[in-house]
Amino acid sequence: MQQTVSQYIIKQLVQWGVKRIYGVAGDAILPFLHELGQQAEILYIPCRHETAAALMASTEAKLTGRPAVCIATSGPGAAQLLNGLADAHMDCVPVIALTGQVETYKLGGFHKQFIDQQRLLSVVSAHSELLTHPEAIGEAMHRVFLTAAGQQNVAHLAVCQDLWELETTAAILTQLPAAPNVQADRASAMATAERLLQAKKPLFLLGTGARKAAQVVQQLAETMDAGIILTLGAKGAIDAAHPQMLGGLGDGGSTATVEAMAQADLLVIFGAAWYPREYLPSQLPIIQVDERLGSFHAYANLSPVASRVEETLALWQSRLEQPQLHPDRTAWKQQLQTLHAHYLQEMDEWTRPDENGLLRSEILIAELAKRVMPDAIVAVDTGEHAIWFNRVFPARAQLPVFSGKWRTMGYGLPAAIAAKLTQPARQVVAIIGDGCLLMSTGELATLAEQKLAITVIVINNRTLGLEERNMIASGYQPFGIDVPNPNFVKLAEAFGLRAYQAATLHQLGPVLDEALAGDRPSLIDARCQAPTFSKIMPEIFFQTQAVPSYNKK
Repeated sequence: MQQTVSQYIIKQLVQWGVKRIYGVAGDAILPFLHELGQQAEILYIPCRHETAAALMASTEAKLTGRPAVCIATSGPGAAQLLNGLADAHMDCVPVIALTGQVETYKLGGFHKQFIDQQRLLSVVSAHSELLTHPEAIGEAMHRVFLTAAGQQNVAHLAVCQDLWELETTAAILTQLPAAPNVQADRASAMATAERLLQAKKPLFLLGTGARKAAQVVQQLAETMDAGIILTLGAKGAIDAAHPQMLGGLGDGGSTATVEAMAQADLLVIFGAAWYPREYLPSQLPIIQVDERLGSFHAYANLSPVASRVEETLALWQSRLEQPQLHPDRTAWKQQLQTLHAHYLQEMDEWTRPDENGLLRSEILIAELAKRVMPDAIVAVDTGEHAIWFNRVFPARAQLPVFSGKWRTMGYGLPAAIAAKLTQPARQVVAIIGDGCLLMSTGELATLAEQKLAITVIVINNRTLGLEERNMIASGYQPFGIDVPNPNFVKLAEAFGLRAYQAATLHQLGPVLDEALAGDRPSLIDARCQAPTFSKIMPEIFFQTQAVPSYNKK
């Protein structure tokens, strides 16, 4: 059956389970948008900026593991996808970027909005191609979708403007091959099991890739008397109240973790593609379990197990669940319980209110933790507040979404919108800095238009806090980091949001309660004090230097 290229793409995306497309209108995609408006199976989310559209697609992919789609026009539209696509590319999630391109007869010339999109997007994608004939659309879509799903990365297809309305005989494909299962090498898996069995002071570090297997990892940690450390991506996978929980690692970590690292004789990393190496003792043996070869760390004392975490745990189970084979770890277990108490005490000390009751980022985050739903999704933007979130938010089962390796500002608001659209039954909260909000202000209109019950909390400290902290830590005089803000309450109200302001702890509680209980979009302008993280930088530096086995910075 003949149909236009636009109709084919939409029907094929429906067949492959795509529910939403995030985008911004432009001349080179208008025929496609027209067809999109004639159907009801895919929801189109009109964004205010292409970067936000790509960040929304990236967040949906992070939450579902399935390819998500964004679309933009030619020239500047495609160029402005770059930042959001880089987030998906760096965090290894499947995103399909559809872009319009100039007409076929203008390709390669000095024409309005022409740029070689394949060269432009190649640095943030695993595959990029240009459609120049309608009969090629079937194979092109197949390649793009398989690349995104199979490589868990960005795949890009540009369609020339004069092709959208041309007819094609390409057939709709009903099935795609399933991703291959990475089978563990049994010999290496069992060899690492023996090393783990012999460890007297083991630690487990969980990353994003271990979330699905977190319950089994927790059970193994209990069997092995292993300390538990979570990256930001694994926060909430195991309750912070667990007696073997030590907190995080790095700037957003805890003193308990640093002290445990200094004493441990083995670290097992489950599904963590990144960690701050300066916080690890240089001679500490490491076992790393990950299904992606590109995630393995270049570490001299590393024993790699290339497999899904679940599969490796299944192979280990029979060997490790024999208590008579284990060394006596009674003293280590008691030490972990002491360190866990220190971890909780440290969070309490960091979030202790001032006598004047003024707000600090860490106090706000701690108050939010008391009120947010146990299964809430928390979109955390990039900045000083993200470090404090990792340090002082005692997650129970909440799920943070964030810009991992790319760490772009402006992520939080688009991410929260995509999270609520993807999982509407869950409470969604966004924690964003004032500088971050100014980068994605237009998406307040998207939030209002979609009528999503999201609470946006703005850390309004009138500065780029993380950069101020880094300049101070480097011995520089802070410069170029001041943020003269508008009235965020009036700004939010102008977009149709319910808006609040809080400058003291006394004001914050009722505001949080009302905003979180609401059924419409809301924004809280939290008037926080100047950045506070720089005050504990010397403490962190001392911690990492205090033990001779730590690397020199």
